[in-house]
This record gives sequence, C-alpha cells and structure tokens, in this order.
Amino acid sequence: MTWKHSFVGAGLAVLLASSLTARADVVTLTDGSRLVGQVERLSGGKLKLVTEFAGALEIDAAKIESLTTEGKINVKLPSGDRLVGPVIGQKGDRSTIQTAVGDVDVQIAEADAIWPEGALSPEEIAAQEEIDARIGKWSFTAETGITNREGNTDRLDAMGAMVLQRKSSKDLLQFYLNGQYGEQNGIRNVAEVIGGIFYENNITDRFYWFVRNEAEYDEFESLDLRYTLTTGPGYYWIREPDHELKTHLGLGYLHESYRDPPGGSRDTAQAEVGLSYFVDLTEWMRFAHMTTWYPTFESLNDYRLISDTHVLMPLGTSDMWKFKIGAQYEYDPIPQPGRVSLDELYYANIVLELKEQ
Repeated sequence: MTWKHSFVGAGLAVLLASSLTARADVVTLTDGSRLVGQVERLSGGKLKLVTEFAGALEIDAAKIESLTTEGKINVKLPSGDRLVGPVIGQKGDRSTIQTAVGDVDVQIAEADAIWPEGALSPEEIAAQEEIDARIGKWSFTAETGITNREGNTDRLDAMGAMVLQRKSSKDLLQFYLNGQYGEQNGIRNVAEVIGGIFYENNITDRFYWFVRNEAEYDEFESLDLRYTLTTGPGYYWIREPDHELKTHLGLGYLHESYRDPPGGSRDTAQAEVGLSYFVDLTEWMRFAHMTTWYPTFESLNDYRLISDTHVLMPLGTSDMWKFKIGAQYEYDPIPQPGRVSLDELYYANIVLELKEQ
C-alpha cells in the first residue's frame, strides 16, 4: 500500500468519524458528565438517550445541565406551546432552540415532552400502546428436544410443544399442543399427545375467570381419550411484567375411555386447582413453575397431580431462540395396570419464539 492510499484511507476515516460525531446529540449533566447519543424522547421527567457504548439510558431531566442536537426536535412546553428546531447552545440555565421564527431560550428540564422531528410524540406512543394492549398481539412458540442413544441399549426419546397465543390487557387466549415419543431397541414405548384451548378473562386487575378444554391420548396408558372441560375463578397475587404469581380453582367434566379393559370408560365431575409462577432472575434468565391438581369426587385417591419447573434463557444473540431446561412430573395414585404412579420427565429443549410486532 502506497503513502497515497494510506493518506486517502486516513482521510476517509477522519471524515467518517467527524460525520458520526456531528450527527450525535450531546447531553451534559449537572455533575459535568457528558453523554453522546441520540435523543429518543423526554416524558414524565425522564430523558431517553440511545448511546453506542451503553445502549438506551434513562436520565433524570432535573440532572440535565445542557443539551445540544444536530437534528430538529419537538419541545412541548408546560404552556402547551410547541417549538421545533435543533438545540444549538446554552445561555445560563436555558437552552437555545433555533426555530423557524428565531432563537428561543427554554429550560429543557422543565419541558413537558421532547421527541425528534417526524417521530411520534410520547402522547401518541402511549395512546398506541394502550390500543395495542386492548386489542392484543399474537405470539407463537415451538419447542423440541431429542435424545438418541446407541450401544448396549438403543433408545430414542423426543418431545415437542407448540403454543399459539393472543394476549391483551383484558384477556388471554391459548391454543396448545404437546407430545412425547420414545423407542427402546426399535420398539415404541412412549406415545402421548395432549391438545387444548385455554381462555382467561380479567374481571379486575387481580381477579379473572378461565375456561379450559383439553383432550389427551396415551397409547401406553391404554388411554384412547381423556377429555376435560373446566371453568372457574382465579386470582393474581403478583402481577408484574417480570414477576407473576396466580392461582385458580375450577369445576368441570371429565370423560375417560380406555382400550384395556375393552370398552372401559367413565364420566364424572372433576375439579382443577392450579398455581402458576415465574420470575425474571436476570434480564436473560427466567424461572417458572406450574402445578395443577385434578381431583374427582369419586374417591380421595382418585386424582392427578401435574407439575413443570424450568429455566429459560437466550440461545445466542437472537431474541427468537432460547434454551429451556426443566423437569415434569405426573402423579396418579391409581395407575393403569403395568404403569407406575409417578411419571418423570427431564428435558433440555430448543425454543423458537415469534411475536407480532
């Protein structure tokens, strides 16, 4: 490489760096700190600044000493007036905005709202979020896990699950399907499928009612069909975006039909008592637990107890892919002949999560 090429390359680098710097907004704090980034908005006394080195930062407006911007911004004042233009400098405790009718000095910390020209205002964003929350958004989750062992014993185990969900501020609708399959030495020894619909509707911020419609098939439990339909009330003990605890109590109908004994079936009343919990341990790790008890009214020992405990974490840098490790337990004190009371499953699954934007 000649000195000419080096000089040209260095010149281009300087020009590029200068252009990047020129396009940046600068926030100076009362303690003398200087932050460089892009102003996204100011509302509720907080300024959101997107930086290259630390991502999005939220700054208390009262701690802002001065602000300069390369591009035009909207500044809404407490009087209701709105100014549009770049912030070009500081005069004492006031910032100078270069508007179409001349320079205007304002106190940035006292502004009701700030947002870039051409972007939605904080009020418009809040209104859109409220509409989205009421209408709800769809999401789809699919997970699978497969283990294959060869040697003295050849064994294949696979499980999968799919959930299609619409969640709004008023209700929750889920369509779900999950199954398990297993072979040992080429002979199938596990084949189970469960599918259903779950709906939850908020009565208040804490109370809700639910309905669940579910069907199950299990070849090695000789179960041709287990159909349940339950409904009842529920309550959120904790309801935060990153921390949730809820319980529910339902009553309903249970139908079971078996191949062994041939023609064996029953129809009875059934209750559903459930607990669901999750907490975000960190920004990238979630712990979750679910337990559901299904007692009938025929005998104290006639019930099923199902639980699932897992940890969910991202897989790579994409928000779509996650890794899920956990354990499932199903206890039936009166199992079918040849079956044990406790059915255990330990899994490590790959999860794909798609969300409507």
